Amino acid sequence: MFARERKEALLIYMRQHKKASIQELSEEFHVTGATIRTDLRELEGQGLLIRTHGGAILNQSEVEKESQLHLRRGIYSEEKRRIGNLARQFVNEGDIILVDSGTTMVEFASGLINFEKLKVVTNDLTIALELQKSLTIEVVLIGGDVRNRFECTIGAFGTEFLKQISVDKIFLSPNALSIEKGLTTPNEETAAMKKAMIQTASEGYILCDSSKIGKRNFCKFADLKEFSYLITDAGIREQDRKDLEKEGLNVFVCEREY
Repeated sequence: MFARERKEALLIYMRQHKKASIQELSEEFHVTGATIRTDLRELEGQGLLIRTHGGAILNQSEVEKESQLHLRRGIYSEEKRRIGNLARQFVNEGDIILVDSGTTMVEFASGLINFEKLKVVTNDLTIALELQKSLTIEVVLIGGDVRNRFECTIGAFGTEFLKQISVDKIFLSPNALSIEKGLTTPNEETAAMKKAMIQTASEGYILCDSSKIGKRNFCKFADLKEFSYLITDAGIREQDRKDLEKEGLNVFVCEREY
């Protein structure tokens, strides 16, 4: 991970956890304490956090902010691309699928353009605009309020629509995933949309890069048992994989490319 990407990821981590020690951040991002101190100094200079003895706390003005889409692009991008490639192997010609919003899902959806017959329901504006270029893919865009700067729809209009439909499979990406709290996200309206999405599907697939595993956010929207499959990258810890499989998930890992 490049320095810029690491600092963006570090800020997202701080927004989730509010405070962290240098040792904690060093272990999380696999860099030295000196590197973390340099990153924290630069982020403090931007007014994003406050350094403390042995760590940092999030600046109060940042506490309520959730990482926006443009901040998440480029973070773990290779892992997301590989996850998307592997997940598409579970899509069959003629399927009706529901595709969640987010950067991982955009990577997943980008390759769907090559299918000859597919129906895709999504609340992601980027995905809808990309797939509508194909004459062989039927795109259903979930209506509602556009969530500014996140390029997706939310709200009661969309959740009510979802109660009226059924799909074969859902492909969904959480902001965090843990055995204790299940699937979580920072925003209440996003949680409501994801919860409604899950109810439409016969089969559920979680697309989640390993940096989100073992973490939790503010709003829970699903238990692990509501899904059959987890697709993640090779960064997943072996113990996490075993624990998730004990919970009933079939864990598929996309290997690193050399």
